[in-house]
Amino acid sequence: MMTTAERPDEARPVRRSRVEDWFASHYRELGQFLRRYVHTPQDVDDCLQETFLRVWKQEQQGTLKDDARGYLFTTALNIARDRHRRNQVRCAGAHDSLSDELIDEAGPDAEATTHWRDGVRQLETALSGLRDSTRTVFLLHHVERLTYPEIARRQGVTTRTVEREMARALTYCAERLQPFLEGS
Repeated sequence: MMTTAERPDEARPVRRSRVEDWFASHYRELGQFLRRYVHTPQDVDDCLQETFLRVWKQEQQGTLKDDARGYLFTTALNIARDRHRRNQVRCAGAHDSLSDELIDEAGPDAEATTHWRDGVRQLETALSGLRDSTRTVFLLHHVERLTYPEIARRQGVTTRTVEREMARALTYCAERLQPFLEGS
């Protein structure tokens, strides 16, 4: 006679792993932490998933330490940094230069073209000094012609945040471009 434990069709209670417990207890807090380092809700979700996948793999290999919280946050931060570096490299060569688009509108006059080309280069230099989120808001509005509410939806932030980022970008660029504008 077979006992209950010997029956293959009987479901045994499945014990949750430590990582599943950590995921349940630290998911929200870790998501809030990641929002400081990545800019879209999708990126936060991707980083969370990759964090827990890496930790789960370590558990499966038997190399996982007992300090859950510190290890989770360190892993998540490293993943966010890696993602940021990877995005910078991918985006660096993926787009046409801002100069190319704006110079075409400058006209056929060689002197005017040279003048505007210099101005656009100075603008590009100024933009490179902005935080990523501020530069993105500026470019989405002025190059892609998105409205503030559209930018807010795309970036996963409030319209007020977009307004602040735009004000910051305009002030910063105006200060950097003042000598050029005075010489025009």
